[in-house]
Amino acid sequence: MMDYNSRRLTDEDKIYDLVDVFEEGSEEVLPDDILNDTIIQTVSKIAERVAREMFPSIAEKVIREEIDKLKETPDE
Repeated sequence: MMDYNSRRLTDEDKIYDLVDVFEEGSEEVLPDDILNDTIIQTVSKIAERVAREMFPSIAEKVIREEIDKLKETPDE
């Protein structure tokens, strides 16, 4: 089983740069309700992108581990 606290970055890992989300020196000030909606939309897009990239490999690993466990368990 993988120790998630000691995971190291590999060449396949992606590091996201949030510069496109917030530019320093931006002078535009949005009202709170529009700002909150914009934040929610941006976070939703990023979360969906990360989920689409990460979940398939995580699900595959979990399923393979469960299949291996079932293979090791004697039939009842």
